[in-house]
Amino acid sequence: MIPEAKTMIKQQRWAAIIDLCRENTAISVGELVSLLRVSEATVRRDLQQMEDLNMVSRYHGGVRLNDGQSEEPPMLIKSETNISSKNQVARLAASMIKDNQMIYVDAGSSTYEMLNYVRAKNITVVTIGLPHIAKLKRSLTHTILLGGTIRWTTEAVTGNLTLRQLDDLFFDIAFLGVNGIHEKVGFTTTNEQEADVKAKVIAHSSSTFVLADGSKFNKLYPVKFSRLDQAVILSDEIPDFDRSQIRYQLTNGESKLD
Repeated sequence: MIPEAKTMIKQQRWAAIIDLCRENTAISVGELVSLLRVSEATVRRDLQQMEDLNMVSRYHGGVRLNDGQSEEPPMLIKSETNISSKNQVARLAASMIKDNQMIYVDAGSSTYEMLNYVRAKNITVVTIGLPHIAKLKRSLTHTILLGGTIRWTTEAVTGNLTLRQLDDLFFDIAFLGVNGIHEKVGFTTTNEQEADVKAKVIAHSSSTFVLADGSKFNKLYPVKFSRLDQAVILSDEIPDFDRSQIRYQLTNGESKLD
């Protein structure tokens, strides 16, 4: 459903444009003006910015999704969805961090929000999340940004170079993002290279937490990166899911960690 035009911010318009392109394969500027109830200048400005970020391709009079956008929304849009739930999970995740720890913080909107709530001292954060660096700078946190190939959709650094650097790093605690949690498959994501990074981080961490608001359950994406028993799920709710298979802690205090 498209929000009321007068309340739509840019991220909401972009999410609506992506949804409309998915539904129609391609869509004209005129149709977007009518459906979004904004000016043609606003639509054209949005489409130019989205094309610059490799989210869409414009053609004469219209726009279509680029390959891959049907799999995963960009970080800019994900950061504006399920905000309340993500903030609750982010607070819970930050509370797990103790002073003097070596921490891995994954790319993604939930781990990005988590950095707002970290209060532990003398920690080292290792990350592949490009937007995360600005927040870590503000808190003057000792930070290691891994090198590699930038995946612009998720604003993450990944690839073989990233994996080689992880060979020499070990973590007290790791916080991972996830696209889907499936009872029969496990933790899944959309990209094989990012899945490889997540799997190696799990192998190199004493404790691993997956940040997942309730919308991630019963979803299945193309690439598995872990079994369900290899990490603790931090969530605001677990809807219609076999809890016997998972370890979890909820924001309301309910938990099963054994």
